[in-house]
Amino acid sequence: MSSFFLGLPADDIYFLLVMLLAAAVILPMAKGFLRQDQFAQRVKVLHERRAQLKAELVAPRKRQKSPTIIHMSLIRSIVNKMNLLQKSQIGKMNKMLVNAGYRSKDAIFVFAFFQLVSPIGILAIALFSADINFSDPFANIWKLAFVLGAAYLGVKLPSILVINKRNKRYYAIQKGLSDTLDLLMICAESGLSLASGLDRVSRELGGAYPEMAEELGLTSVELGFLPDRKRALMNLVERVDIPEIRGIVSVLIQTEKYGTPIAQALRTLAAEFREQRMLRAEQKAARLPAIMTVPMILFILPTLFIIIMAPALIKLMHELAH
Repeated sequence: MSSFFLGLPADDIYFLLVMLLAAAVILPMAKGFLRQDQFAQRVKVLHERRAQLKAELVAPRKRQKSPTIIHMSLIRSIVNKMNLLQKSQIGKMNKMLVNAGYRSKDAIFVFAFFQLVSPIGILAIALFSADINFSDPFANIWKLAFVLGAAYLGVKLPSILVINKRNKRYYAIQKGLSDTLDLLMICAESGLSLASGLDRVSRELGGAYPEMAEELGLTSVELGFLPDRKRALMNLVERVDIPEIRGIVSVLIQTEKYGTPIAQALRTLAAEFREQRMLRAEQKAARLPAIMTVPMILFILPTLFIIIMAPALIKLMHELAH
């Protein structure tokens, strides 16, 4: 066919669109079948953290070496040789990855490697798709703008994906706060210690809120191994840096310090978080009319006008024809 887009024939564009639509339908179905067991993954993380703390306490001067993996050693060597990790950025990048749920020691190397590879790969795809005439690259300025935009997207893509994962994780944890505090209150009233209560609540929430259960399990492990209980609670704030978690940790630290009853404080916090969740739901409902305005103008009103006016226009055309 004669029409082109980004240097591709129209038949290829139609084929790509069909493939994208098929992928949009198939991938969510495949994700449901291939989803990993979140409870087993969470238990594995807890065992690794427990073993790490135990090794640090038993032999603090010896550090166990992880088994050598060929592709990870290659990635690590590339990152180190090209000096992709700046000392001033390591702390910030590591915190961002931990907040997103990536706690592996190699996560920061993988992130830095994809920061290098992503713009190169996306730029190559964009150059192939745009089919720029390099003898006169400014002839089609929109193609050049598309390539530059794709390169910028490639630079920002790893950070965007990690921040998106972090926000989804924070949202999942926020949803389970009120139920978590209710269960912690019950455990406190039954006489369980803080570490035992966190461990029990972690097991109970494993199916409903796996992210929250994982964080509570890690905090329980650290409370049992770390000599400073305040440090263990502050680690939870560093992993999940949201106002609600900071408030819970502040209350727990105060109850540990002054010996005040923890059940009443947890009951108050649970009621407050449940009210905040209701307010967020009401705010979303209040924004719905404004959000629906644009789809209604673009899709609903034109169809309604066609249905109302089409019979009259058809009748008028027949009368004019006769």
